[in-house]
Amino acid sequence: MRVVLFIIMAFWLLPASSQTLKIMGSDESFLPFYYGNNLNEGILVEVINEFTIQTGIAADFLPMARKRQAWALERGLANAVFANPIWMPLPERMHAVGPLLTWRDRVFAQPGRQPDSFDDLKGGICLRRWFVYSDRLEARIGSDLVRHDGYNAQQMLLMFLHKRCDYIVMNETEFRFLAQLGDVDPERYSTDLVDAEWPVYLGILKNETALIEAAEAFFSTYRIDVEAMLPKLPRPDL
Repeated sequence: MRVVLFIIMAFWLLPASSQTLKIMGSDESFLPFYYGNNLNEGILVEVINEFTIQTGIAADFLPMARKRQAWALERGLANAVFANPIWMPLPERMHAVGPLLTWRDRVFAQPGRQPDSFDDLKGGICLRRWFVYSDRLEARIGSDLVRHDGYNAQQMLLMFLHKRCDYIVMNETEFRFLAQLGDVDPERYSTDLVDAEWPVYLGILKNETALIEAAEAFFSTYRIDVEAMLPKLPRPDL
């Protein structure tokens, strides 16, 4: 009887363990969530490595331009992505596991320029070129705020730390990670103003039933401890 049960269990586990979770990530990387050669470092990479250890399911991160993500899903090159369900490629075909963490874009300010509200924002602000921000922030650009664009987070932060702007809007985890690399105390610049926040899910194609079941079971008990992970992350090649 035990042999029969073992065989049944082996066949039940086979569909999941014989597949690979192929997760798309930005081809430009996204510090500190995934970065490095072939996106092999970062918070989400560490999380998925633990998923593989506990489930036995192989997983890979695939650098993919955002405009090609739907194409990659349709061609079978990938089957998963970390995102908010609203912005997932092929959202009607994706099952969302989570939420797993919260993405939060925070306003950081030079010491002595700490604002109490968005109405207090006056001066220069460092933003990422081509990024869209909240209506309340965009409405102040050109009147109360002068926009200074950076091509990436590193350039934005350097501009801010060299006091080319009074404020900067960045993902708070990204800001803290880059600040710790330069031995900068992020708390000196943090404010209570949040420009945007949304939950992040792991989206998996709905036809990947075994992968979905494994991910749901894993994340039902696993919690992403960003605070504990940040200091241990490898230094990126910037």
